[in-house]
Amino acid sequence: MIKFKYFFGSDSRSLPFLSTLHDEISRLKVITLPPKKKGRGRKNTTNPVEVFCIENNIDFDYFDESKHYHDMKFGIVASFSKIFKNSFLENNSELFNIHLSLLPKYRGPTPVETAILNNEIESGYTVFKIDKNIDTGKIIFQNSLNIKNKYASDIYSEIYNLFKSDFSSIDFHTTGLNQDGNSSSTVKFFKNDFNISGSSISEAKNKIRAFDTLGPAFVVFNDKILKVHSYSDVENKSRIELGDGYLFPVDVTPEGKRKMSFDDYLRGLK
Repeated sequence: MIKFKYFFGSDSRSLPFLSTLHDEISRLKVITLPPKKKGRGRKNTTNPVEVFCIENNIDFDYFDESKHYHDMKFGIVASFSKIFKNSFLENNSELFNIHLSLLPKYRGPTPVETAILNNEIESGYTVFKIDKNIDTGKIIFQNSLNIKNKYASDIYSEIYNLFKSDFSSIDFHTTGLNQDGNSSSTVKFFKNDFNISGSSISEAKNKIRAFDTLGPAFVVFNDKILKVHSYSDVENKSRIELGDGYLFPVDVTPEGKRKMSFDDYLRGLK
């Protein structure tokens, strides 16, 4: 039987990993999730992974937790919105997850964002063999990068580039090493977590950098919600007063309007 390498992914953060595998692997199959009903019209929406597969003529199928993929040499999992049941793992044991932290630190759904919020200097990514617990499997590869004062979107991009350059060095047939060191966990964030109203300046800056992909962060300004995508460390007259000083936004999205510079937004208020 011909063996294939599989990829499991379902959202936009999966795509750079899938793109690398598409370039590097000749026999690739993709498992993703079926369209979901979204928006006010509750229309079926195809996820970005399926779109990429169609555009690049990649063989794909929808996930079936009862299935045994007999032709799978090994599977690589990245940003896949499913937790595998033990029965699925017993039938498909050669699965490896790409996790965006240096495990065992920051297990769970938001490692990049949590590292920024906690003022970490270093982070990276880990490839590990999936077991029955969350992000606890044996490590087969890790690489690190400096994340000081970086936005989440920049960290994601750097990790994608690292994985692309590292891929040929990752041995998916090694037994791996047990995770060593103090473990920590992350949680899912919700809209209220993005609110910087009343925050200290340092807290607000951390949130703006952490949530530029998941959020963005926002502040209540002139009794309306103002989304803040980026800020400047250079003091100027275009500012917002927070708990212990002034924030100097650069790019914002006012309530009900398009993204613009904060200077343009303020001129529109005059």
